[in-house]
Amino acid sequence: MNNESMFIREKIFSCFVFLSLTIGAFSIHAQTTAQEIPFGLDEILNSLSSSKTGLDTTNRILIQQLKKRGVNFPLNEEAEKKLKENGANDNLILEIKINISQGYLDEAKKCKEQDYDCRINLYNKSIGLLPNDYVGYYNRGIIYNDKEDYDRAIQDYTKALELDPKVADAYFNRGVALRNKEDYAKALEDFNQYLKLKPDDSDGYFQRAVTYRFKGDGELALKDYDRAIQLNPKSALAFNGRGNIYLDKEDYDKAIADYTKAILFDPKEYLYYLNRGAAYNSKENYDLAIKDFNNAIQINPSEGNNFYNRGLAYYNKKDFENAIKDYSKAIELNPKDSSAFFRRGSVYEQKNQYEQAIPDYTGAINTDPKNADAYYARGGIYLEIEDYEQAMRDYNKVIELEPKNSGAFVNRGLIYYGMKNYQKAIEDFTTAIKLNPSEVLAFSNRAVAYEALGETAKAEADSKKAAELEKQKKPE
Repeated sequence: MNNESMFIREKIFSCFVFLSLTIGAFSIHAQTTAQEIPFGLDEILNSLSSSKTGLDTTNRILIQQLKKRGVNFPLNEEAEKKLKENGANDNLILEIKINISQGYLDEAKKCKEQDYDCRINLYNKSIGLLPNDYVGYYNRGIIYNDKEDYDRAIQDYTKALELDPKVADAYFNRGVALRNKEDYAKALEDFNQYLKLKPDDSDGYFQRAVTYRFKGDGELALKDYDRAIQLNPKSALAFNGRGNIYLDKEDYDKAIADYTKAILFDPKEYLYYLNRGAAYNSKENYDLAIKDFNNAIQINPSEGNNFYNRGLAYYNKKDFENAIKDYSKAIELNPKDSSAFFRRGSVYEQKNQYEQAIPDYTGAINTDPKNADAYYARGGIYLEIEDYEQAMRDYNKVIELEPKNSGAFVNRGLIYYGMKNYQKAIEDFTTAIKLNPSEVLAFSNRAVAYEALGETAKAEADSKKAAELEKQKKPE
């Protein structure tokens, strides 16, 4: 069983740390003692208008007191105008803005976790007060990323970096957003910049390794995972990631060793059991695979991939009933899982239960209209039951999606043969041979089609070639 059928998951996190503007600034709702009661607008205006030490000194005193007490009024144009008329200088007004903005940031933390609009609204207010401070943009970028609005997240991180190019975490988070958009080249630029600012940060090497893997550069990914582990020898994430590289390379023993380390350091993370189970499955050690999938299910029974992967292991053991149960559970948990429909359809087909197999292949197609395997498999059933019209539609679609699929041309050729259109059949068998010169069935079937047209010499030549290829396939 090759591991491409397995759902191998990279556990990825982002450096999404919400930032505050100032240290020690109080929320506009914080009231504990009389001395900490926030300033009202009138109190500040009275202090300015009745200054006994001169406005410069009074402004300085108010700034220090504001840092301890905060304010309890909004700063609109009218309020700012009154402050200036009574002698407030730019530094005092800035401190008021910082204090109010900090209140918005603190309020945003109280929004419900999935209430993105609540947070965005408060960050908008913070940015409105302090448009030249990076913190509001940075925090709003995090929310846009959570909403999977990666374009806006990237815009906000970019603005934050324009305002302060040394905010390392903004490079980190923008790199994650860019990777989510599959812009791996730019993501790598951001992780490189992050590592320039934080050269000994294990998380930076981990994220860059993930990006290299997604980009298809396993060797560079492996080096970064090695470095991440060197910097943090107990990083379950890094061991899991490196295990995924070894799994990609089909070095199953090393993959299993790394997944085992990940489990040691974080035994409550289901993904590590899922991935180790995939490695055992690829080694054809199905019992150990099922044991790991059982652990993954116990930890996270609502994750459909756990059941899907266990279904694969049962299928490989020829335990079709349990495979069907697991694929059905995977579909229940994720009705859009095209692979689970396809796999369950395959089991039904193995059991010659075509009435169940065809709807499952159709389900796979409905959830993923580009699932060429599902069209191919459904077309095969239609071909077997001699429903040539429907089989033709399915193989036409396979060829549209995968124009170099030699098997699809062979099967469409069989359809034409069944419809007694021998010339068309020969054309398809010939195309299959061009795509795959060692395709035995293309030669043997073309021989039959030539025979049907009375072209005996060509039929004999193809039969001879098919026999030669078949002999080459057999071990000595």
